[in-house]
Order: sequence, then structure tokens, then C-alpha cells
Amino acid sequence: MASRRGGVRGLLRDVARGREIDGARLAAYLRRAASRAGHVRIEGARCRGPVDLRKARLEAHLELVDCHFHDELLLADAVVDSLDLTGSRLAALHADGVRVGGDLVLRGTRIGPVPAAPVPLSDPGTDGDRVTVPRRVPEDAAGAPLGLVAARIDGGLVLERAELGGTGTWALFAPRVTVGDSLRAGGLRSRGALYLRDARISHSLLLDRASVGAVDATGLRCDGGFYADWGFSCAGPVRLRGAEVGRVVTFHDALLAPPAGAAVLTRLRTPRLRVDFRARPAGALVLRDARIGSYVDSPAGWPAPGALDVEGLTYDRLGSTAPVGVRERLAWLARDAGAGAGSFEQLALSYQRAGDERSARLVRHARERRMRRSERLPGRVWGAVQNVLFGYGYAPGRALAWLLALVAAGSAWFAAHPPAPAGGGPRRSWDPVLYTLDLIVPVAGLGQRTAWDPAGAGRAVAVLLILAGWLLATAVVAGASRALSRT
Repeated sequence: MASRRGGVRGLLRDVARGREIDGARLAAYLRRAASRAGHVRIEGARCRGPVDLRKARLEAHLELVDCHFHDELLLADAVVDSLDLTGSRLAALHADGVRVGGDLVLRGTRIGPVPAAPVPLSDPGTDGDRVTVPRRVPEDAAGAPLGLVAARIDGGLVLERAELGGTGTWALFAPRVTVGDSLRAGGLRSRGALYLRDARISHSLLLDRASVGAVDATGLRCDGGFYADWGFSCAGPVRLRGAEVGRVVTFHDALLAPPAGAAVLTRLRTPRLRVDFRARPAGALVLRDARIGSYVDSPAGWPAPGALDVEGLTYDRLGSTAPVGVRERLAWLARDAGAGAGSFEQLALSYQRAGDERSARLVRHARERRMRRSERLPGRVWGAVQNVLFGYGYAPGRALAWLLALVAAGSAWFAAHPPAPAGGGPRRSWDPVLYTLDLIVPVAGLGQRTAWDPAGAGRAVAVLLILAGWLLATAVVAGASRALSRT
């Protein structure tokens, strides 16, 4: 039974002897001690009953280290200089609207009951454009064991090696939280999800080696970096929709595990993004309308076909942790079944900025082939002809090869079957090569076509060469004009 009697010395004596103390008694002690001393430390306390410090002004540095709170610690709208709960166990910590002048330290702290399995987090649907509908959670219905709604922490928020439990979807519920330093959660363990929507973090958010159910940091503003790397594991989606991160967003060596591990980075803004996952994500990689300076990935971490969304993604530089050729990069882009012309052009521009004009042409050629697939039959046929003859304007050597082949074939035929001279004109010396060129090239005007009059099979060959020449010229002009207008 929790001890309710005794003054200050009695409480400290009960704590030292390992006796349970009442939550109301502890709350009263902390209010009184904080008003008299700038530093209050209690170690190893066992407390039963809620510790209600709501709206309290605790102008002291509180340390409640290695304590066991069987019930809630209530700090909503309280003011405290700093709070250290290192190594403590709590049923719940509800601190919505709390003001912490220094650090809030929850290093190695266990909060809430640990569920038997990860709590699933899924999106309710899409808006018809493959973009997941944003989910805003009612703040009065979250039920998270660690609540920091609209809290303001002037120092850092430390969750290193903490364990967050709970039986609901959310383990940490902290929309609109403001952190003056970094949110350090290396090694955090949480079966539930972290809700950091519209959070403001002055430095970095560090989740290295953390294992969580999901992360929703939609609308995050972070002046430093977002580090979900070096063994970070997540069984649900990591959402950074509309987030702005000042330095880097990195998932290096991260594992987006089953059943629903995914990265939803729609409209993300950051100078550098690393998505070189440890292995292929269980779910999708959504980069729609993101604005990235430098994009780095790894072939081993590319999402499955159909699980990539890069429509509207822009980036200045494209890199990989392993050598990736242009054809492999096109195979990566093909994993987005809905990739449009803009996605191909963005890839071509990245090669062009790097001075690789050949790769840029190959990408634009692939773009034309991809776009023609959606046209009607006549357009697809004409596109196939342009592709074979001239590569849509991006393979000029192919047109030259066709021209040489036609000239060689025609010259060989007419060398073996010379036509008779046409009557009524000056007689010209016979040259099968010039005659074939005059037939094939529509605007050659070499005078050979009118000087000779083929008959029978020779006439049919001449007509075929004329038609082939016009077809080749039309395809070349169409392809060249398209290439010039696009570049």
C-alpha cells in the first residue's frame, strides 16, 4: 500500500527504504521543493496513483531517475526548467502544452504497456491521383502513452533507448511540438507509431537504430537533418508529406519492413535525399512533387515494380552508392507505371547537367517510346516507323545507315539491270549510284531520274526507292523537329 503520511524527510526516507509512495504526496512534494530549490532529484521512487502536476510552475531542474510510476504523470500546461526521467517506468506521460526551459530527457525510459505485436497503421484511401489522402488525427482521441501536443521544449527532446508501448495506434502523439535543439531518439523501441505532424525542430531529428511502428511527420519543419538511418527499422509508412528539412533526409541502411514499411515523401523539400535502404521496401516509395537538390539511392533498395511514384519529382543531381548505367536507371524509372514525359525529361536533364549527352539522348528516346504506347493505332504505327528509321530524332546514325543500305541495294540492282535512256533529252553517262541517290533523296535534283526510263521490274524498284526516300525524309524531319523543340 502506498504511503500517504510524513513530510519531506518522511517521503525521502520512504523512497530510500523502497516503500511505495502516493502520487498526490509526490506531486505536493515536487511543487513545494521546486519553489525552494533550483534542483530537485529523486532516485528509485516507487509511486502509485497519478502524479498530477498540471498547470504547475516548477522553476527547478527536476530529476526523477530510475523511478517506477504505476499510474500517469500529468504535466499538461505545466512550466518546468528541465525534466529528466532517465531509466524510469511510467504508465503514461501526458504533457500537452508543457513548457520546458531546458531538456526533456527520457533516455532509457519505459512508457506504457508493451503490446504483443506492432500496431498496424494504414492510409484510408487515395484521392484518385495515386496520392494518399492526408490523415489528421483528432487530438482528443489519440490515446497515446506519451502525449506532447503543442509542447514547447527550449532544449532537446531525448528519447534515446526509450521504450514506448500502448495498445492504440500512436505511441508518441506530439503534433505541433516545438524543440529548440534536436529530437534525439537513437535506439528508440516503439510498437506504435510516432505522430509529429507540423512539428518544429531547430536542429535535427535523429532516429538511428530506432525500431518503430510508423512515423507521421507531415508538415515537419526541421532546420538540420532527418536521420532515419544506420539500422532504423519501421513496420509501417514513414510520412514526410510537405516536410521541409534544411540539410538532409537520409534512410541509409534503413529497413522498411513488412507488413507496410514505406516512405511517403510527397512534396518534400530538402537539399539532399538518401534512400539507399538496406533492402527493398515492403511498400512504396512515393516522391511525387518532391524538390530535391541531390538524390542518392541504391539498386538493392529500389522498390518493387509498380511501387515507385516519381511524378513531379525534381532533382539537380542523381547518384547511387553502386554504379548504375543509363539502361539500369531507365529500368528504375519503369518501376513507376504512371511515369510521364516530365519524369523522363527530369532524368535526361540530370545527365545533361553532368555532361553525358549520350545518356540524355537515350532517355529522351525511351520517353518517346513510352509515350507512343498510349496513342491510338495509327499513332503507334507511325511512331514505330520513326523509331525504326530515326529513333524519334535521337538516333541520327540509324537514318544514315538506312540511307546507305538503300543506296547500296538500289545501286546493285541498277548496275545489273541498267534502264534505257529516256528519249528527247541530252544523253548522260550512266552511273547507278547517282541514279539511285536521285531516286531516294527527294530534293537531290541530280538530273539522273529524268535521263533514264526503267521498265518492268526496274520501274517497280524505282518507285519503291522513291517512296522509301520520302518516308525516310518525313521521319527524319518529324523526329528532328521534335528533338529540337523538346531540348
